[in-house]
Amino acid sequence: MKTAYFDELAGRLRDSGVPEDEVAGTVDDLAAYVAESGADPDDEFGTPEEFAARLVPAEGWEPGGKLRYHEYVTRPKAAGLGSDAALRLPPRMPGKRLFWSRRLYVFVSCYFGFWIAVCVGWVAFAPAESRTRFLVGSLVGLVTAAVVAGVTIWRGTRRSE
Repeated sequence: MKTAYFDELAGRLRDSGVPEDEVAGTVDDLAAYVAESGADPDDEFGTPEEFAARLVPAEGWEPGGKLRYHEYVTRPKAAGLGSDAALRLPPRMPGKRLFWSRRLYVFVSCYFGFWIAVCVGWVAFAPAESRTRFLVGSLVGLVTAAVVAGVTIWRGTRRSE
């Protein structure tokens, strides 16, 4: 076993601000692994400098994962502290319940613009007897779509409460 490797790794972890008990536990686990496997630490982990840099998380927010359409971030120190982590002040409650993107507004605007253009074109170029039926049918379809969208949004906000 190469004790010089683990001594240098422990020193670099201490210099990076890792608490002594975590340094001792990490080095002991790695030394036991190397002793059991018979691997060379330089080949297995890389240089102590590189390996220590990979073991010490950077301060600040980092990606934590994805949940459907949402990404969330974590704080490495808070994740390491577990239940001992505490917030000084709780985060503010958002002012809105629904957060719609600019893309949604563009889509809805383009959709209604297209719908109006079709209605104007139909009224201008269609036979007179079909104009009223077309406008009534398209308005019923528009109202139905608005009701379905409204109920879907309403049910989604009730589930999230």
